[in-house]
Amino acid sequence: MIEPIDALEAETTRLGDFLAALGPGDWSLPTRCPPMNVRELAVHALRGAYRIIDALSAPALEGEPEKDAITYWRYDAATVGKEVVARAKAESDARAADADIASEWREAWTKALAMARAGADDDVLIPAVPGTIRLREFLKTRCIEVTIHGMDLGHALGRGPDPTPGGLEATCDVLRGILGVDLRPLGMDDVRFALAGTGRAELSDSDREMLGPLTESFPLLQ
Repeated sequence: MIEPIDALEAETTRLGDFLAALGPGDWSLPTRCPPMNVRELAVHALRGAYRIIDALSAPALEGEPEKDAITYWRYDAATVGKEVVARAKAESDARAADADIASEWREAWTKALAMARAGADDDVLIPAVPGTIRLREFLKTRCIEVTIHGMDLGHALGRGPDPTPGGLEATCDVLRGILGVDLRPLGMDDVRFALAGTGRAELSDSDREMLGPLTESFPLLQ
């Protein structure tokens, strides 16, 4: 099983290369996370780096975690979704129109991952919006964010899904935990599972037949 920090490093590096290759007109393209465009969605995913930096810069918390990588995602998607979109737009608008988002991405994630590696052995308790959580568990949630939104950003430019193996594994491990079943023996590959599990792909008739009562669990998170 891949370590979350290794998966996150691989996925943020891949997405950093993707952002660095974008042309001026690409940043305003719409995404399948409306109403966010490419720039706003990238800034949203970038926020994860600053959350790690801020959490590890603060005094360590005491006590037991209130959330893990699975229970972290139990929230009111309609309400939280509106807040996420509004914040992403505001943070994008707060940057200069010609801001180098790709360079900021690399700098912020390099710092965040270095800090996370330094604190990995202690697996400190950190604050998160839904409740306190261990660092390693929080890194798993960032794997999901970066991996899924990386595929969203690629989709905006007409590209097929190409997550890193580590990012995909870490993402699907959490999704399997949420569902409570491993669908690979039943014939659903991990890319398909990641897309369907997060509402990016519709379930086919054969999927529904295979899933049976589990069909009602999809999407697992949005």
